[in-house]
Amino acid sequence: MIKSCLQRSQCRTGSLDCRACSSSGVVICPGATSGIGKETARVLALRGAKVIIPARTLEAGAAVRQSLLDGQPDAKIDVMQMDLASLGSVECFARSFNSSDQPLNLLINNAGVMCCPFQLSEDGVELQFATNHLGHFLLTNLLLDKMKATAKETGIQGRIVNVSS
Repeated sequence: MIKSCLQRSQCRTGSLDCRACSSSGVVICPGATSGIGKETARVLALRGAKVIIPARTLEAGAAVRQSLLDGQPDAKIDVMQMDLASLGSVECFARSFNSSDQPLNLLINNAGVMCCPFQLSEDGVELQFATNHLGHFLLTNLLLDKMKATAKETGIQGRIVNVSS
């Protein structure tokens, strides 16, 4: 499926530029603690990208990091705390990342929750909407200037990928 998506992307744009996910690239991938996100993080790390996994808990992120390193000991994988359902947590993550010296080449908005019972986030928003929409929207907006600055410095256009089901 991923190959098919890449081929369609290549046909649509005329070229497939993977420099953003190469050995010099830095990728942020929320939702990489399981499923498609974890596999995406694994493949990008295999290609040499530095992968940052924002995880709801550092323990969950560390467990995934270790499982990825078990298969690729030289992978560049960092874990940072972020709960997409909490706007404050998203702001804290973005502030921390933006104040670092790291570039940002690729943001993969992959995390999400589905079919959860009705519950409000700490911000008073329905949990699924807060996680799947507001969190990603805020994260993207807070990281956009960093991505633009990286593109200007490196000449490599950044990418934002939104995953949905």
